[in-house]
Amino acid sequence: MKKLLVLLCALLVAMSAFAKGTDDTVIVYAALDEKTANELAAAFKEATGLTAEIALQIEEAGTISARIKAESTHPRADVFIGGNSNFHTDLASGGYLAKYSSPVIKQAKIETRFMDPDGYWTGWYLGALCLVYNNKLYEQKVKPLGINPPATWDDLLNPVYKGQVIASNPATTGGAYLMLCAQIFRLGSENAGFDYIRKLHPSVSQYTKGANGCIPLISQGEAMVGFAWGHDALKQKMQGNLPVTVVFPKDTGFEIGCGSILKGAPHEEAARKFIDFLLSPQAGTINAKNGFRYPVRGDVEMPAGIPPFDQLKLAPWDLKAAADNVDRWKKQWSEITGK
Repeated sequence: MKKLLVLLCALLVAMSAFAKGTDDTVIVYAALDEKTANELAAAFKEATGLTAEIALQIEEAGTISARIKAESTHPRADVFIGGNSNFHTDLASGGYLAKYSSPVIKQAKIETRFMDPDGYWTGWYLGALCLVYNNKLYEQKVKPLGINPPATWDDLLNPVYKGQVIASNPATTGGAYLMLCAQIFRLGSENAGFDYIRKLHPSVSQYTKGANGCIPLISQGEAMVGFAWGHDALKQKMQGNLPVTVVFPKDTGFEIGCGSILKGAPHEEAARKFIDFLLSPQAGTINAKNGFRYPVRGDVEMPAGIPPFDQLKLAPWDLKAAADNVDRWKKQWSEITGK
């Protein structure tokens, strides 16, 4: 009987430690490419001695968000990394996240505008939207008309690009939704932003499912111009020697890539250490090297040929409006485009 009581006590202590997250493993859901996720896990182990288990790796943040909601009564993961702030804000508003503000933010003098003011998500990388155009098609069809290469959002409305624009669908990718937000914010109102979408639609030859679907299609000459994430466009251009030009337009859209801790996380202490690690130079370097994504820290070197983030001209952004109007603005976009 005494032995049984000792075993029961030991079991209760172990269960208590597990519940409080004092063990040496953190379970991660990653909306990132596989290479980056795995290298982050290895570097975390080296830096802390703790294990980061990548239990789910898929680049569609919406899919991970849906899974987190489905598992909320019995969370299976501790941390969600990747995906822009809208996904994490949505989870926070639904009560699926735990608050945590890393001390590294102040220690590294990271700008607080990249952090959730309510403390539910931590921004650790940045991305900006760009225009991509086919060099040969421009030289053959547009330059002889005396028209400069596309360099602004309004350039896409030029009749010369009718049927020559590839866009993406806000219903299936966050990048397209942030492009829509950029038009609303830069033009000063919902009406003006949706009027832009209404004018652009006749020039669009197709809407791709992913934010970067235009890059291979434009490089193959299936259309002349489109928009995508700058880090992905530059990476594909440089690594594949693609015949395209990448331009960051004035008043462009941008994303804050986030990490957050799930409410009821089984290893909360380890989860906090993982969020701290995401803000380290090691994590920023891995993400910059593999994904060409901008770190929120200013002391991480980017690959050669990537314009500094502080030189980009971003649209006047309203994080709250972008997060609060997701469903309504997507619906309006669909009514205009029929997609």
